[in-house]
Amino acid sequence: GGAAQQLPDPLVRKLYTNKAGSALTAAGNAVTPSNADAFTLADLGLTGSSAEPSKDELIRWARGEDLLDEDGNIATTVRKTMGDPLHSQPAAIVYGGTEESPDVVVYTATNDGYLHAINGSTGEELWAFIPHELLDNLTRLYFDPKSKFKQYGLDGNIVPVVKDVDGDGVVDTADGDFVQLIFGMRRGGSTIFSLDVTDKNAPRQLWSVSLPEFGQTWSTPVVTRIDIDAVAQNADKAVVVVGGGYDAAHDTAAHPADPDAVGASVHFLDLKSGEELWSASAADTADLQLASMTRAFPNETRVIDLSGDGFADRMYGTDLGGQIWRFDIKNGASPATLVTGGVIAQLGAEGLGAPGAAETRRFYNAPDVSLITDKYQQRRYLSVSVGTGYRAHPFDLTAADRFYSLRDGDVFNALTQE
Repeated sequence: GGAAQQLPDPLVRKLYTNKAGSALTAAGNAVTPSNADAFTLADLGLTGSSAEPSKDELIRWARGEDLLDEDGNIATTVRKTMGDPLHSQPAAIVYGGTEESPDVVVYTATNDGYLHAINGSTGEELWAFIPHELLDNLTRLYFDPKSKFKQYGLDGNIVPVVKDVDGDGVVDTADGDFVQLIFGMRRGGSTIFSLDVTDKNAPRQLWSVSLPEFGQTWSTPVVTRIDIDAVAQNADKAVVVVGGGYDAAHDTAAHPADPDAVGASVHFLDLKSGEELWSASAADTADLQLASMTRAFPNETRVIDLSGDGFADRMYGTDLGGQIWRFDIKNGASPATLVTGGVIAQLGAEGLGAPGAAETRRFYNAPDVSLITDKYQQRRYLSVSVGTGYRAHPFDLTAADRFYSLRDGDVFNALTQE
């Protein structure tokens, strides 16, 4: 149903990857039978076995040809199927049009590894994009073997960034307008992508980032403005705040005895270039080195502008050890002194010498933060509220999960804790 039934004919479908430069519409990025020689067998997950499809056949199948008669009707030659957008929240972009007939494109990611650009009025796919590192999933999807594990591809939220300089509701490059999409892979991998879709028919990859500290890129990127001295930034000083992601060690219910190998970090990336501008972790290479940062950050970071000057000055984060973190940002400072921060609450197993199953609480969500004025006690505070749970195994009830609400009385005072 829906957009799946509106997929273009495989012969004319626009399917791209990012093997040959940033312009996805470049000839070398076309996932077409005529471009099969641009891909190696390994690119497509093939070994050359006679039991496998050829490169040509696999590409035709990926474009939607019903080579395996999956519908049991030999008369039909087209597969009208899409992967599942299990965790990926779509993004709808208004490019112009009128109030009665807006020009809308819906971008959604699916677990067969495709990012789809869909006409919001007709449901027809304008184009689709498969990252080069996910092309080798196609052979496994083609054979569809029985598996006890789910197939993941692109499963992260789509975060849209729209700059409409004159506020007229029309994306016009002559005004300096742009539209950018940022998304991670969640369980599909450890890369964050950014596409320029200012021209809805001519997507470009701006950057892709996979840092050594990254785990599975679960953390939904947050776009904000931070002024960092002594580093090259885009003109808007726009940054992407992202947690280090998920460490699969937490697929096991017990609290890991060792520090998480990946994901225990927070990063600022430049919106336009993807360059890392700042990081916090336990590593001595981090700009903010925190020995206690030993658990993965798979969650969105809550970013706040308390002063109202358009620049972020406070962040709250949570980790898989059941900890809540606070960070204070000093705009205009260099990376070494830009941020101070640390743990403000330990509500799970982290910090306990011998935690039991009941204490193994994990945070998989960003905290909600509200400014509260208590007129009876004549005080003002930030309410920081978040619940624990075990998203990797939702039916596991061994942990005594709870919902917490903290009171942070240092509303406007920067803290220097570590």
